[in-house]
Amino acid sequence: MLSLYEPPFKKFQDLNNDTIVSGENIIRSIQQFESVVKVVKTEYGDAFIYAVASNDENVKTFKFTIGPIEIDITIDLNKHSIVIEVYLYIPYVGKVQVAKAAGNLQVSMTVPIRFPPFVEGSLTLALEGKDVVLEYSIDVFGLHYAGRIVIYSFP
Repeated sequence: MLSLYEPPFKKFQDLNNDTIVSGENIIRSIQQFESVVKVVKTEYGDAFIYAVASNDENVKTFKFTIGPIEIDITIDLNKHSIVIEVYLYIPYVGKVQVAKAAGNLQVSMTVPIRFPPFVEGSLTLALEGKDVVLEYSIDVFGLHYAGRIVIYSFP
């Protein structure tokens, strides 16, 4: 039973299962989240890019979400090899893989995306100088998402 001296929403859990007990903790958690997530403004709202934890320091995995599309990009920093996986979130069905390809950053790579009638488009991943650049043009559920973003920069 709740005590009159205890607010009903006294504790929250953050992503690391640390207890958030004050406004200061909430602000710190938001700042920590914002420091690892890159927000990209698009015509239909924000898109997000973030790195996924890896056991291998020579491999980086990034997730890019835009609308109902999730793009997973894994880069081997030594060999410059890449793997791209594209997923679509379909209402009442869930997450469905709609494209997958592997290649090398030394040669730009274009991945076609076709999963009629839900999604159609393409992704191009290229190394421009020290930057790994993703260009996307995707039609999904009647909306068109297009843009260009730097996923990673080599030191």
